[in-house]
Amino acid sequence: MKRWTFLIILILIVCCEENIQLKVQTEINKTQIPAVVMGKVTKDGKMQFYSKGPSRWDRSDTINENNIFRIASMTKALGSVAALQLVEQGKIKLDEPLDEYLPEMSSIKILGKENQIVNPQKSITLRHLLTHTAGFGYGFTSIKLSKWDKLKNEIGWNSDYRPRLFESGTSYMYGTNIDWVGRLVEKISGMNFEDYLRDYITGPLEMNSTWFNVPEDLEKLVVSFSERDTETGKLNQKKYSKRPKTKSFNAGGGLSSSPKDYGKFLICMLNKGKLNGVEILKEETFDLMNSPQLSEFKTTHRYVPVSNVDTKARGDKDYFFDSYDNWTLAWAYEENSSIRPFGTGYWAGFFNTYFTIDFKNEFALVYMTQILPFNDMESYNLFTAFERLVYDEIN
Repeated sequence: MKRWTFLIILILIVCCEENIQLKVQTEINKTQIPAVVMGKVTKDGKMQFYSKGPSRWDRSDTINENNIFRIASMTKALGSVAALQLVEQGKIKLDEPLDEYLPEMSSIKILGKENQIVNPQKSITLRHLLTHTAGFGYGFTSIKLSKWDKLKNEIGWNSDYRPRLFESGTSYMYGTNIDWVGRLVEKISGMNFEDYLRDYITGPLEMNSTWFNVPEDLEKLVVSFSERDTETGKLNQKKYSKRPKTKSFNAGGGLSSSPKDYGKFLICMLNKGKLNGVEILKEETFDLMNSPQLSEFKTTHRYVPVSNVDTKARGDKDYFFDSYDNWTLAWAYEENSSIRPFGTGYWAGFFNTYFTIDFKNEFALVYMTQILPFNDMESYNLFTAFERLVYDEIN
């Protein structure tokens, strides 16, 4: 009897997996996206990936979870882990002023509402950087920074760095904060950020396709990208070119990785810093990292019309730039979704790569395309369609 029960359960599992695979492929086929990989990983280490299209436009292969994508701001979560490792070791405190560690950062002045140059009154801390409350922005999160080349001449700005937009701790603005976290990690550890990750995060987790400078023997796995014409909506496939080597390792957005590699990182996060007997964070440190940090305001997103981000409204509660969610020390913290549980972690990368970490249901999703501009409607809608299919299966 037990044998028959086991066989029935096995048949049901296989049928369920075939069913969702068919549904996912149907959703992919509805789009014009030329190449995509998406997958679900679970706390117990299982991985299931779905894909369509070639790895490069001149190939006849099928892209898969081992191919390497530029993950841009999905680098930030690893930068946060690196910083929390140093906090855990007592080498830095979350609320310690960083003036002596990063004087070049602390001396950056604030651009006031009337474009007046203001001397900051408060020190920046690691907590401010990790929560994007230090006042740094991007061109697509600040109207002033989107026009910076013109504005800096008008106001006589002579610093090498762009200004901060507000006093630390007084508001939220997504920006270059984690770039500075990477520099802090380098300053404290005495290592460049690439070597630090290999020694303490990506190496121990066997994320062997995750690099700032992809090794020559892995270059064949790096994928092509395409760019959507904002007027016609057509996706133009760009000729593949090798990414130039860098000696500047940007914790805010410089890594290349594979869906499988990033899946390993997500499984590690589901297990609160542990994977296959390797511990990169203690459980209490992970819980600190994953705790919501914003109380006086939420993840305020200021919509800026720029060419490299699609900011058109979706007419959907789960629009990516959600001004009603919270932020942890590593990623956005869901408080406003129609399908994700409260407290689900999520974020994305500039080339339309996305992830969610559902701690309640103990799974995570990873989605990778290489399309510009960011927040491409078709890319994001396919990701959310995939997400809904996964939730339909468990509800």
